[in-house]
Amino acid sequence: MKLTSETRETLKHYKMLINAYRREFGLSPRNTTQILDDICAYLKYQDAVYIGGAFIQQAGIKKLDK
Repeated sequence: MKLTSETRETLKHYKMLINAYRREFGLSPRNTTQILDDICAYLKYQDAVYIGGAFIQQAGIKKLDK
């Protein structure tokens, strides 16, 4: 996957914040792939998201996991 330098900087920033918080609580650090997985999991459970110029309402997706 190719990421822009701006996206890489954003991920680096969040990775630093997340891992500082995790260190504070004695948890192991997360790598970039794990951070992206966590972001996707978070987005999945939102009622709606705006990605790539598209507003997506996610009606019913929560029911698919049960």
